[in-house]
Amino acid sequence: MPRADLLALGLSEEEIDQAAASRPLVVANQASKAPGAYFSVEAASRAIKAIQSFKHTKGRWGASPLKLAPWQIVWVIAPVFGWLWVDPELGHSVRVIRSVWIEVPRKNGKSTLSSGIGLTLLLADREHGAEVYAAAGSLPQAERVFDDAKRMALTSNAVRGRVEVLRGAIRVPRTGGVFRALSKIAETAHGLNVSGAIVDEVHVHKKRDLVDAIETGTGARDQPLVVFITTADEGEEGSIYDEKHTYTRRLAEGVVEDPGHYGVIWAAEEGDDPFSEETWRKANPGLGVSPSLAYMRREAQKAKSTPSYFPTFCRLSLNRRMRASTRWLPMPLWDENAGMVDDKKFRYRRAWGGVDLSAVSDLSAWVMAVESRQPGVQLELISRFWLPEERIDELEAQTQMPLRQWAREGFLTLTEGDAIDYDAIEKQIISDCRRLDVQRISYDRMFAGQLVQRVESKTRGVDLVPVAQTYLGMGPGSKELERLLREGQIRHGGNPVLRWNASCVEIYTDGNDNIRPVKPDRSKSSARIDGIAAAVMAMDGYVRRPIKKARAISA
Repeated sequence: MPRADLLALGLSEEEIDQAAASRPLVVANQASKAPGAYFSVEAASRAIKAIQSFKHTKGRWGASPLKLAPWQIVWVIAPVFGWLWVDPELGHSVRVIRSVWIEVPRKNGKSTLSSGIGLTLLLADREHGAEVYAAAGSLPQAERVFDDAKRMALTSNAVRGRVEVLRGAIRVPRTGGVFRALSKIAETAHGLNVSGAIVDEVHVHKKRDLVDAIETGTGARDQPLVVFITTADEGEEGSIYDEKHTYTRRLAEGVVEDPGHYGVIWAAEEGDDPFSEETWRKANPGLGVSPSLAYMRREAQKAKSTPSYFPTFCRLSLNRRMRASTRWLPMPLWDENAGMVDDKKFRYRRAWGGVDLSAVSDLSAWVMAVESRQPGVQLELISRFWLPEERIDELEAQTQMPLRQWAREGFLTLTEGDAIDYDAIEKQIISDCRRLDVQRISYDRMFAGQLVQRVESKTRGVDLVPVAQTYLGMGPGSKELERLLREGQIRHGGNPVLRWNASCVEIYTDGNDNIRPVKPDRSKSSARIDGIAAAVMAMDGYVRRPIKKARAISA
C-alpha cells in the first residue's frame, strides 16, 4: 500500500515503519486485480473510525478507548475495507474483498479486533437489515467474541442509544440489523442471509457444515464479509482449517487467482529459534503490548522445562503447525528453475522416466528427466498429466485448481469416462520411449502392475524398476531433485500442473538426513503431488545411472 495512503489514514511515519517491521510471513492480496479496483482512503478511514469508537472491555486497558495498532490498520483493516470496485450490476462501489483469513498466535488481540469488526459490519457498513454472526466450533467460543461485542456496544456513547442489547442478540431497531452468536448447524437450517460473520478459532471446527452455511448464506448481499481468525492447528489434513490455510498460501504464491480473498499469516518458520526474541517478534505482531515480553518468557521457559509442552508453545505462541511433515519446495526456488523446455527437440536424447498412477479416478502423472544441452543445465523435465473427464468438475471443486483451463491449454489430458484410461497413458509412454533414449522407467508398484507388463512387452532396452515409497526408495531421488533445483541445474518449463504439485508437496524426515514426499489422503485433501512423485522416481533412475567411462588416451 502506498505510503501516502497510509499517511492519509492518520498513521505517522514512525507507525508506518512499525507496521512494516510487523509484516506477516504470508500476505495474500490480489484485490487490485479486480476489474476497476481502486483503494479508497475514505472507506478505510470510515472503518478505522468506527472500530476506534469502541472501548476495551477487559484487562489493564478496560474502559479505555480502543486504538488500533499500526499492524492491525496496515495489514487488516485498511486493505479489507479500503479496496473497492464499481459493480456494473449495482452501479456503485462495493468491497472487493469478501473473505478474510487472519492467522496469528494467541494473545495478539484477536477477540477484541473480531468484536470491533463485527460491530462495524452491523452498524457502520451501510447495510440495511444487516445479519452478522460470531461463529465458532462451540457456543462458549462463539459467545467469547459476541459477549465482547455486547460490552463494547454497552460502553460506547455513539452506539448505546442505537441498539438493543439482549442476552442472545444485539439488535438495531432503525435498520433491522442483528448480531448473534452461532455454533451449531441446527441453529441455521441454511436459512441465513449473512452480511457479515466472524469465524473464530477455525482450527477447532471438526466439520465444515457451519462454515458452509455461513458462506452460502451470503449470496443475497452486495458486499458480504466473512472473517476467519485463528491460530494454527496440529497439522490435520483435510480439515476446514487446512483448506483455508492452504488456499491462502496458494493465493500468496500466485498458484491461484482470487481478488475476493485476502489473507495474512504471522508465524515462525521451521528453522527459526523458538526461544529467540527475534522469532517471537516475527510471529507476534503485537509483541510488547499483547502479548507482553514477560508472558512470552514464561511460556518459553515452560516449553524448555516441560518437553511435552513444547509443541503447544510452538503452535499457540509461534503459530507453527506442529506435525511430522514440513513444506519442501519454496515457490521462488521452483520458479527460478522454470526456463524453456521444448520436448519436440528432444529426439534420441537419454532420459529417465517416472510414472505415478491413480487408483481409479484421480490425477496420474508421467515425468521424464531428459539430458539437457543447455549450458549449465543437467536435466530438463517433460511432464504429462491425465484426469477422467467425468470427474473434472468434482475434482476442480475439491482442489480449487483451474483444471479445465489447464486441459484447454494442453497441460492436462482428459480421458473418457469417470475412471482413468490406462491405455492412453500406456500409448504415451511407449511413444515417448520410441522418440527418446529412455534408460529406465521407475514406478510405484501399487497401481502400475498391468500397465508395466504391457509397456515392458512393447519397449526394448528399457529397464522397468519399482521404487518403494519409503525413505530408502524415495530418498535418493528427492535429494537429487532438491540439489539440482538449488544449484540451478534443472529446467521444468513452468508447467502449471507440476507447479501446483510442487506447491503442495511436503516431506517426512527420519532424523538421519533421509527424506521422502508425503502422499496426501486424496479423499480428504485438496493437495496433489503426483507430478513431483513421478519426478522423484525419474530422478532415482538418473542417480543410479551407470557412470560413463572416460576414454583411454594413448601416450
